[in-house]
Amino acid sequence: MNRITNAIDKLNRVIPERIAQGLTTQKKVDELHEALDMSLEEYCKFQEIKSAYSGSLLTLDEAQTVYGFLGNSVEHFNAQSITVKSVLTQLFSELIKAQMTAPRNL
Repeated sequence: MNRITNAIDKLNRVIPERIAQGLTTQKKVDELHEALDMSLEEYCKFQEIKSAYSGSLLTLDEAQTVYGFLGNSVEHFNAQSITVKSVLTQLFSELIKAQMTAPRNL
C-alpha cells in the first residue's frame, strides 16, 4: 500500500466531483495550483526531510514515489498536477511537524 499514490488517486476523483457539484470552480483549482508552487529553499528542505524519514514515517516505496514527483528540480515539482502538489505539500507539512516534535539527541 502506497499512501501517496492512494491519496493522489482519491484527489483525482474528488476535485472533478466538487467542481461538478458547484463546491468549487476550475478557476479556484487553478489558483491553488499556482499557490502551491515551492521555492528552491522549500524544495531542498523537502528532499532532505523526505530522505530523513524514508524507511520510518515513509515506506521506501512512498519515499521513492515522492522522489519521482519532486524530480531533479523545483521546476519539475511546480509543473506537477494540482493533486500531486496538494498531496505532497500536505506530506511536507506533516514531516516538518514530525521533525519539530522529534526528540533531539544532545
